Amino acid sequence: MARVGKLLNYDELLEKHPDWVLWETAAYYQESTPEATEAARIRRWKKLGHVIKFIQDRGLTRRVLCATAPDIPENFSVYLRDITPEGLEFYRTGYMKWLKRFERNMHADPADVSVMEKALADMRKKQRA
Repeated sequence: MARVGKLLNYDELLEKHPDWVLWETAAYYQESTPEATEAARIRRWKKLGHVIKFIQDRGLTRRVLCATAPDIPENFSVYLRDITPEGLEFYRTGYMKWLKRFERNMHADPADVSVMEKALADMRKKQRA
């Protein structure tokens, strides 16, 4: 799908969609069997826990979302209002790059955040330039 116009900035998005959910543990695929669906739910939950820990540790959230990350509660959501403007930029770039790893290998280790680290470093370097 082609993008129409430029992306909204953080303040514009927050004004239009204050309750926009960026990440939630309840968003997982329904697979062909209950066992496969449960495995998908657990994979999603583990991935999200490492994302939450990563964004908290790097100052991309407005507050501590979960003190026990990457061990997060079963029903956990992160809203747009929970992250910083830099966190939104990271969501649009670094997080999406990290997710592509799982398209190639769904059993990749979610604790390996090196792709997100590199993407965040690149993003911050571009912001300084």
